[in-house]
Amino acid sequence: MAIKLQTVLPSQYATTAAVVEKAFTGIKYTDHDEHQLIGRLRKSPLYQPTFDVLASTAAGEVVGFAMLSPATVNRQPATGRPLLVLAPLAVLPAYQAQGVGSALVRELERRAHIAGYPAISVLGDPNYYGRFGYTSAADFGITAPFEIPTENFMLHELDPHALTHYHGKLHYDPAFGIN
Repeated sequence: MAIKLQTVLPSQYATTAAVVEKAFTGIKYTDHDEHQLIGRLRKSPLYQPTFDVLASTAAGEVVGFAMLSPATVNRQPATGRPLLVLAPLAVLPAYQAQGVGSALVRELERRAHIAGYPAISVLGDPNYYGRFGYTSAADFGITAPFEIPTENFMLHELDPHALTHYHGKLHYDPAFGIN
């Protein structure tokens, strides 16, 4: 399926929130707040529009959405960039397993790499995210700020050895409400 990826415009905020809400309906491991989270993240002083991306069909239907937000680690180089957190990644059920989510992840990784970020963190299924090179954050000495199975808290280095001097607990944007 041919999809178009683009940075979300303010006029598309309501549409992307609706896509996220629909995509997470019926999902077991969620607080069903993802559609509201993106609104809070967009109001954060840390918000970067370039990391707010949607996927649409050739006909213009928005079918997927993904966002990155900055996060810090207890011990990171004084001159080091923050890490990024991928949340949420959402694809309408009718368009899942067709490459939309993969395209969104790859596009955000490309943008983050160009901007010089060292890595992206994600909470999710290791079978899915492992395909993109995500591995346990524990392998890098980085821990979550809450209880989560180790295999579900993952990182992907955007450059080899980018996380050599990063260690400790990950601190999310305050908009997440979890630090």
